[in-house]
Amino acid sequence: MNSKKLTEEELTEKQEKVKAWLHILDKSYGVKMTVFSKAIGIHNQNLHNFRKGKRGLTEEKTVLLEKVIVLKYGRLLMLEDREYEVLSK
Repeated sequence: MNSKKLTEEELTEKQEKVKAWLHILDKSYGVKMTVFSKAIGIHNQNLHNFRKGKRGLTEEKTVLLEKVIVLKYGRLLMLEDREYEVLSK
């Protein structure tokens, strides 16, 4: 899949970014975690525990989850970022 291995720090940053996106999509837009767990092939409870910080995901699953989120909900997340930029000014 991805020939370049991520460092531990890069993986942690990527996981934190994905957790934030999952939180935004769940709380602001009502997107259920089953959409993502089915897309990347993990149990729904494992994804829930990842989001709550009780469990980690492998590098492969983290990268795949990031791609799924960006492909399906990238525009919503871009709108969310713009709203925060406007509010912070």
